[in-house]
Amino acid sequence: MRRYQLTINGKTYTVDIAELSSDRFAVQLDGREFEVQLSESGDIGEITPRATPVPVALPATPAAPAAPPPAALPPAAATGDNLIRAPMPGTILQIVAQPGAKVKRGQPIIVLEAMKMNNSIGAPRDGVVAAILVKTGQSVGYGEPLAQLAEG
Repeated sequence: MRRYQLTINGKTYTVDIAELSSDRFAVQLDGREFEVQLSESGDIGEITPRATPVPVALPATPAAPAAPPPAALPPAAATGDNLIRAPMPGTILQIVAQPGAKVKRGQPIIVLEAMKMNNSIGAPRDGVVAAILVKTGQSVGYGEPLAQLAEG
């Protein structure tokens, strides 16, 4: 899955795109999911919504400022917490590396299923798996901690 920032008429949108086949793509835009098929000329042919967002009632009185949206979460390396976070919402399919295992940058640690695709979540750097924070079959949200690395 790839993430893009698009600015249209001065408004910025985060778009996640996953390839389903050579001409079909799953696209997430502002919490809405679409399946897009490209025509022979490479133009976007049809867009079919697969999910509809549910409106949420807002409180009548002003509340304290909300936490930043998940897209604002800093990468693990910047926070100093050594956490490997979910790059997208999904379900944990497999725990590849166990606590105590030495891993190299890019080596798979967890397999996450999202939008019917298996995504290998690799180590962001060389180190030792200090902890696995999820279980197989568990649903996770964007930015949720999956594992923790230690220096190694």
